[in-house]
Amino acid sequence: MRVAALMVAVVFTSACASAEAPAASTRPAASTSARPTTATPAATATVDERTVLVQLGEHFFDPSAIKVKVGTTVTWRNNGQQTHDVHAYDGSFNSPPLGPGNTFTFTFTKPGLYRYYCIPHEGDGMIGQVQVE
Repeated sequence: MRVAALMVAVVFTSACASAEAPAASTRPAASTSARPTTATPAATATVDERTVLVQLGEHFFDPSAIKVKVGTTVTWRNNGQQTHDVHAYDGSFNSPPLGPGNTFTFTFTKPGLYRYYCIPHEGDGMIGQVQVE
């Protein structure tokens, strides 16, 4: 009986030692669609073009901060699946609700810093800014 138990232990140990380690999961880690709320958007993209595109997604603007020259037209396009909008904190521009694929444009005629947000998703960090020089 002792020999049989020893043989089982040897077979079990060698089987475990030769077994391959399980492969790491290739599934990406879960992510959330909301971005953290910050006092100001992270990076500022400087753009020399006269028409600039800002994309709206689920709870974010991309890019969230841009620097443009006076006379530049900014177009916000909703590439997400939810309805979003664009509202300047100072009231200088306000879009209607933008369904998927819809756009809103505004031409900046005065220098300044224009901070804006999406009403339904501001609390999720959907904010942006345009610096006009």
